[in-house]
Amino acid sequence: MKNKWKKMMAALLAAAMAASLLAGCGSSGKEEEKGTGTKSEEKTESSGDKLKIAFIPQLIGIPYFTAMEDGGNKAAEDLGVEFLYTGATQANAAEQVKIMDSLIKQGVNAMSLSVLDSSSTNPYIEKAQEAGIHVYTSDSDAPDSTREFYVAQALDEDLGRTLMDRLAAQIGEKGQVGIVSGESTATNLNTWISYMEEQQKNKYPDIEIVDIRYTQGGSSEQALKQAQELMTRYPDLKGLVAVASSTIPGVAQAVQQEGKAGEVKVIGYGSPATVKPFIDAGVMEESILWDAYELGYLTVWAGKMVAEGKEFEEVNEIEGVSNPVKWDAENKILLLGEPLIITKDNVDDFDF
Repeated sequence: MKNKWKKMMAALLAAAMAASLLAGCGSSGKEEEKGTGTKSEEKTESSGDKLKIAFIPQLIGIPYFTAMEDGGNKAAEDLGVEFLYTGATQANAAEQVKIMDSLIKQGVNAMSLSVLDSSSTNPYIEKAQEAGIHVYTSDSDAPDSTREFYVAQALDEDLGRTLMDRLAAQIGEKGQVGIVSGESTATNLNTWISYMEEQQKNKYPDIEIVDIRYTQGGSSEQALKQAQELMTRYPDLKGLVAVASSTIPGVAQAVQQEGKAGEVKVIGYGSPATVKPFIDAGVMEESILWDAYELGYLTVWAGKMVAEGKEFEEVNEIEGVSNPVKWDAENKILLLGEPLIITKDNVDDFDF
């Protein structure tokens, strides 16, 4: 009888130990990093039931996209979804494709991306849709793709025309200007440039755009070199446009190093944190942008809406966004608002 009792107790003890070990294996604490550069997110017991909304920026590690990430995190918290923010440390279309493929395998509910090269990513947009994933663009569009809609920071036309108007005012509506952009395939950057050119031709005949230079991955170092070459080749240059936020430091530093602050006007699309040192130093007067934090919030809100099968209203009041968001059903554009002009008077009002 004693032997039988001992065997029963041993069996019960072994079962308890096995259950404890299994429980320990099931609570790993934090999930692994996703893609080539992301933050790790702490899992909760209910996270498996949450909608998964992903966003792929053009690159990570710059204030602009970090602000979008922060806005997306806040939206995820408010809306009860899981936000997957994953991107490469340099703007690279091939890396975007790899990340898209990884997210498809993860089975996210909705996927958004800031498009670098639509010819590379369009096939993967279709692949994701075939897997039942809602796919849309944010920050940079691919209108030639099958994306469901575009979350726009401002209308591309407004961004391009506004920048040319502000630069024209700074240089007295005449003189030579050069443009330093990011990747030559970046849809949003090229679209803004096309509207700058159109505005110049139609409104400022005495302004000449002498050259458009491109940088690999929006490299600040390459932007500095391109700006230096433009000032050398065109000694009467009156203005330089830094189209990608990541190229602003290089362009501004080139003008600063040449001792031409105020003589060669610098303007571009840069976050307040990016342009503040150069505004303070008198190298820049203005930057054109939008609220990147709210764009990130809107991106996640839109993903939740489409994942739940809900339609946008013509005008959407969203708690995490300051102004009403307009829906252009014909062109499938969800519009955050008008371009933001950053100057010395408001550069300290933002934290991105």
